[in-house]
This record gives sequence, structure tokens and C-alpha cells, in this order.
Amino acid sequence: MRAARVVRHGEPREAVEVRDDVDVPEPGPGQVRVAVSAASLNFGDIARCRGGVAAVLAEPPFTLGMDVAGVVDATGAGAEEWLGRRVVGITPMSLGGLAEHALAGSVFEAPPGLDDAEAAAFTLPFHVSWLALHERAHLRPGETVLVRSGASAVGTAAVQLARAAGARVVATAGGPDKTALCAELGADVVVDHTSEDVFDAVMDATADRGADVIFDPVGGDLTETIWTCGALGGRYLAVGFNDDPESGLTGRPLRKLSMANLSVLGVLLAYLEVPRDLRRLGINPFPPDTGRRVHEALLGLVADGSIRPVVGRRTTLDGVAAALEDHAARRTTGRTVVTIQE
Repeated sequence: MRAARVVRHGEPREAVEVRDDVDVPEPGPGQVRVAVSAASLNFGDIARCRGGVAAVLAEPPFTLGMDVAGVVDATGAGAEEWLGRRVVGITPMSLGGLAEHALAGSVFEAPPGLDDAEAAAFTLPFHVSWLALHERAHLRPGETVLVRSGASAVGTAAVQLARAAGARVVATAGGPDKTALCAELGADVVVDHTSEDVFDAVMDATADRGADVIFDPVGGDLTETIWTCGALGGRYLAVGFNDDPESGLTGRPLRKLSMANLSVLGVLLAYLEVPRDLRRLGINPFPPDTGRRVHEALLGLVADGSIRPVVGRRTTLDGVAAALEDHAARRTTGRTVVTIQE
């Protein structure tokens, strides 16, 4: 089968090659195999290309791709109910999705009314945003949410979910096109971080109170400035670390959090029952039942028109390397989706 493979570590143009001789995977217990119609690109794919620090790393050769949409054509023991169904799914160890066939451990009904590209763009951004805003921050109507990188795939999902929950949204983004997208999605206030002072803008928008919830999928050097934008007793959601070359693993001093009286809430998108040896490493994900409950809630919001994934670009397997380069340079909005099979 064809797949986008990392054959050496380096920048995506150097690392990624499309191969047509990759073995079709066989599902294990609890897994399904998806005939992939579309798959999404993630910033984590860039880190895996480079071989740097990331939550999940692999040695070449390996197939990129974390989330997919398509029809289940084979199942392992215990997953027979999914055979023949149109689904979205998350690949094991965040690998293997950019291929004609991929395995999925976490698998859900594809949202009716979304085409294959939109379905592929849906799962990760909306699941992680729901987990952050509702399972971790317990967002309440009327609260103010600061969404950093509001024009990104995860940011666009967070803006929509916060609005659907009755919150007031302040979004940051870079440049007029991205700020316009945030406003179109319903952000009440949009801050262009390339030309405005983020702290002053948030204070102006909240009458100096600050944001009740800070949704940060980026990390990096602006993190400590973002911490100053919280309300007394506010909640900071550590969702991602795309601007941090060490993927958030070097840590930041706690003193500024103490000074701000700010709570920090970690967020991990994974639905697994893990053994004690992984718990010892600090991995403590939500159980599969949570994933099913979250997905049902999200399907309802899709059905009533409250949320919809933003597909910024559609490409093919042959365009994966160039598209990842554009992601690394922040030349994208929403989700980039790879069409694999019609």
C-alpha cells in the first residue's frame, strides 16, 4: 500500500517519502483497520520527522499520521461491531494514519453531515478541546476564555466549543487573515499578537480582571506572558507545546504561577486503561468510556450546527512534506487534511 513514510530524521522535505510497498497492517485485539479516505496533519508529525523531543517518537522508517477517517475493513477480537462502518479514529502511538490502510485503537462514528476531509479534521481538535474546557476546567457560562492560537486547528475548535458553552471568548492569532477567521468563528475579542500587546489587550477586554480560563495549545516563550492574563483563581490549560523546541519537557519556574494565584491543568488526549508501569512514568489518561461520552456530546453539537471543523487546506500524500513545511512556518489555518482514497 502507499504511505507517507519518514525514512530519515530531518526537516519534512528531507525526511518524508511516499512509498508504495508498505505492508498492510493487521488489527490486534480491540483494534480496527480503516480503509483511509482522509487523514490529518499534526504539529507532532513535524517533531517526529525531526527526531526531536515529542510525546511519541519513533526511529525511521515509520508512517506518519495520528487521526483518520474512512470505512473499517477488518477488526481484531472485541471490535467486530465496527466492521463496515464509516468511522473516525486515533492511531496507536500517533503513527500510521497517512496510508491507504491504518489501525485505530480509539474509534468513533464519523459525524453524519461532514464529508471525509471534515471528519478527518474533527476528532483530535474537538476531543482535546472538550477535555480541556469541560473535563478539566469545568467551564461555566458567562466566564471569559482566552484561546491562544485561535486560528489553528485546535484553537478553532476551542473557540467554537467555548462559545457553545456560553462563554465569552478572547482569541489571539497572528495577522489579519487569522484574526478574521477567529472573529468569523464567534470570538468576542480578537488580539493580533504580532502587532498588539497581549496582556494589555486582555486587560482591556476584561476590565482588568483577566481571563477565567486560558486555553494554550502552543507553549513556548510567550507562556509566562500568557500566565499574567489570568483572573484571580483562574485556570491555565496546558494543551500543547508547538512553540517549544523541547516539547514542554524542560519545565518553567513555578514562582510566576504562585504570584498569579493561577491553577494549572494538564490535558492529554488519550483514552486508555494503562498498567502501573506507565502510571509510574506519569501517564494517566482518561478511560475509553470518557471518549465515548465526549464523542456523543460532540455529535450533538455538530448536528445542531454549533461546531464544525475548519479545513484550511486539502492535499494528497505527495503533498505531505510541503504541507508540513508550511505548518512549521505558521502558514496554515485550521486543519490540513490529506485525501488518500476516494
